[in-house]
Amino acid sequence: MDTPTHDPIAASGRARGFLSGAREIDDARVDIRGTLPSWLRGTHLLNGPALWELPGGRHEHWFDGYAMWHALRIADDGVRYRSRFALSDAYRRSSAAGMPVFGEFGSPNPAGLLTRLRSPQVTDNPAVVMSRHGDRWLSVTETPFLTYFDPDTLETQERLDLGHGDEVMHLMSAHGFTLADGSYLNLATALGRRCEMKLFRLRPGSARPEVLGRIAMPRSGYTHGFGLAPGHALIWETALRAQPLAFRFGSRSYAGNFRWEPRDGSAIHAVALDTGGVRTWRIPPIMAFHCTQAWGDGNDLVLELAVYDDAAVFDDLRLDRRRAGAPLKSLPRHVRYRLRADHRDADPEAIAGPAIELQQVHPWRVGRRRAQVCWGGGNGEHGEFSDRTHRIDLDGGGVSSWQRPQAIQLEPLFVPRPGGEGDDDGVLLVPTLADADDATVIGVLDARSMECLAELRTPQIVPFGFHAAFRFH
Repeated sequence: MDTPTHDPIAASGRARGFLSGAREIDDARVDIRGTLPSWLRGTHLLNGPALWELPGGRHEHWFDGYAMWHALRIADDGVRYRSRFALSDAYRRSSAAGMPVFGEFGSPNPAGLLTRLRSPQVTDNPAVVMSRHGDRWLSVTETPFLTYFDPDTLETQERLDLGHGDEVMHLMSAHGFTLADGSYLNLATALGRRCEMKLFRLRPGSARPEVLGRIAMPRSGYTHGFGLAPGHALIWETALRAQPLAFRFGSRSYAGNFRWEPRDGSAIHAVALDTGGVRTWRIPPIMAFHCTQAWGDGNDLVLELAVYDDAAVFDDLRLDRRRAGAPLKSLPRHVRYRLRADHRDADPEAIAGPAIELQQVHPWRVGRRRAQVCWGGGNGEHGEFSDRTHRIDLDGGGVSSWQRPQAIQLEPLFVPRPGGEGDDDGVLLVPTLADADDATVIGVLDARSMECLAELRTPQIVPFGFHAAFRFH
C-alpha cells in the first residue's frame, strides 16, 4: 500500500534517511557483499518512523513519523527483505484524513479544544521498540498501547490498550524487558495531583497487567527506559517533569508537556521485583534515554547511563535540523552510578571512553550479571550526528571503532553467537546510509575485532529508526 506524501523540505546525501518515501515491499532480494557467519540465521527486525508528510500537513520531529517495520530474513539461500507500515489508529486515521489527527512527540495536537475536553487525544504510533511477549511480538511508543504484529509477514495484529483497565496508565516507557518465562515487564505512569509510576508485569497470554511496585512523586520525570538488575528494576527520574494538566487539556506536543526543572534534582529508584519495596538515591539533575546496563555488586546496585545535562537534545532531533545536517548542540556523557545500601545519594562516575548513545550489551547478561563490553553510536568531533560505532571495554576503557566514510550509522544491534561464552562473541548489525548510497547498507561486524565481515544492501532507503531486534529461527 503506497501512501501519497508531500515533502516540502529537501535533504541530500546521508540526510535522506530522514525523508518520507519508503515503500511497502512484499519480498525482495538483499545484495550480500562479503561473507556472513554460518550461524547467523534468523530475521533482523527494524522499526522506526517512515512517513512524516501527508497532503494536508506534516510532523516536525524525527520521533513523530508513522511506524514502519522492516524484516531481513537471513537463510542458507540468501537474504530477503520485506516492509510494512504499522496499521496504528494514528496512521489509519491520519491517512484517511490526509493530515495528522493526533499530536506526536514533537508535533502539536491538532484536535480542537472541545475534542480535547471530551477525551484525551493519545497517539498509538508504535515507532520505537519491539519486544517479545510470550511467543508473540509487540511494538510500542511512550503511550500505554501494545501493538502486536507477525514477525514473518509484518502484518499488524490487535492493539492492547493498557490505559483503560483497572490500573490507570497514561504514559509508558518505550523500553520494556522480556523475562525468562516470557512475561513482559514495563513501567507506566499515572498522571494527577500526585503522579505514580507503576512497575508492571504482563504474563504470557495475559492482557491484564500485574503491578509489582509503585513510586509516588509530585511530578514524574520523562521516562524512556529503565534498567534491570538481578531482583530489581532501576528507574531513573529525570529533571524533565510532566505537567499533568497540559497532557489532559493542552494542545502542545508530547515533549511540550514536560518542563525542565533542575532545582529538585533527579533520583534513581530501585524496585524489588519480589516485594515491590522501593529504595531511592538522589542524584544531580539529568535527562537520559538509555541504560547501558545494571547489576548487583554485593549489597550495592550499579547503573550505567548515557546522560544529558538538559533537554536540548530534543531540539537537536527536530526534522529541520537533522535534514539540514546541523551540528549537535547537546552531547551525552557515559556515567556509572553506584547505589550503596547505606547511602541516600549517588554521584556520577565517568566511564572511560567516548560518549555513546543507543548502547548495547550482550542481551543474555541483562538482569543476570555484569557485561564487560558495550557498543554504541558515536558522534563526530564537530557535532556530526551518529557517524561511527564504538566498542568500549567497560573495565579498562579501551575503545575500538568502525566507520563508513560520509555515513550516518545508527544502533549497533548485538547478536550473540549461539553457544558462545564471551561478552563479545557475536556480530553487530549496523544500519548505515552514506552520501553516495542508493539504499541502506547494514554492516555486519565482528563484535570483538570491529572488522566488517559483510554488507547487506537493502532494496530501498530504510528511514532512520531507533531500535532493532533479532529473531533466531
